[in-house]
Amino acid sequence: MRSMSTLTVVLALLLISGCGSDDPISPRADSTAPDDASVDQVPAKLVFAFQKQSDPRRIRETADQVGQFLTEQLGIPTEVLIPASYGASVQAMVSNHAQVAYLSSIPFLLAREEAPVEMLLAELREDRTDYDSIFVVRKDSPYQNLADLRAARVMWTSPTSTSGFVMAYSRLVDEGLLEPRQPPSDFFDSVNYAGGYDRALLAVHNDQADVCAVSYYTIEGDRADVYSTAEMRENLRVLARTSGVPTHLVCVRGDLPEDLKQRIQSALLQLSDERPELLADVYGAARFAVVQEDEHVEGAYRALQNTGLGLQGLVK
Repeated sequence: MRSMSTLTVVLALLLISGCGSDDPISPRADSTAPDDASVDQVPAKLVFAFQKQSDPRRIRETADQVGQFLTEQLGIPTEVLIPASYGASVQAMVSNHAQVAYLSSIPFLLAREEAPVEMLLAELREDRTDYDSIFVVRKDSPYQNLADLRAARVMWTSPTSTSGFVMAYSRLVDEGLLEPRQPPSDFFDSVNYAGGYDRALLAVHNDQADVCAVSYYTIEGDRADVYSTAEMRENLRVLARTSGVPTHLVCVRGDLPEDLKQRIQSALLQLSDERPELLADVYGAARFAVVQEDEHVEGAYRALQNTGLGLQGLVK
């Protein structure tokens, strides 16, 4: 069995990359909040990081409205940050460059491993706090099950994508097609990372890959147009579906004042009730809900253990 060195190198490079600025963010989390606010003091401003998705410009427009809403409700200027990668979103929270973040579960677990980060809210999608990871192939492909994918070309979404890599990798282990910690390249002919759901789907559509792993909502439901065109969806099909992916969540730095954390939570719940279209425009969620942190991320954590990666496998 080959080692996981290639995979861990990719993950390490992802996590040490900056947020797209000339001043990379430190991967450690002992720095102070903006304007030198100390622990348990209300900061002069908040920075809210939104995990990168298919169209950063569209997310920016909507996220700015969320920031403005929080500014009005909290009485604290709230700036929006859209890091260039999933790993950079993690760094933003770990380094205290951002104090609030809208993340998927694997980036949250990574941030929580390195810094005092707490979950405030989870998305609800169709009254569920979990959703499906799907393997997608071209409609005219010969593949009928996951075993048929041996020697195929796979396009993962990102090394830290919950639905676009970790849950899909775990499914292959469950099916007996890979062993824990076995490189996917032992099963697939080629392994690549697209950097986003839309790019992964496009690679399969354009015959640059045979299969990709993405979230179900990229080709199903009323928000699919954000990630794929009608023409693409007409030529694609779901090969396999894996349930139990935790929905995106909002987390905060745990060293913010307790009262401020509660106010942020209340303001976002108010936003969820009064302006649900903003949530739909960001990541397609219906609304926010208060849920138990460990229970919510259990599926992602279990998948990490099942694959043999564990959190340390993503950060070392």
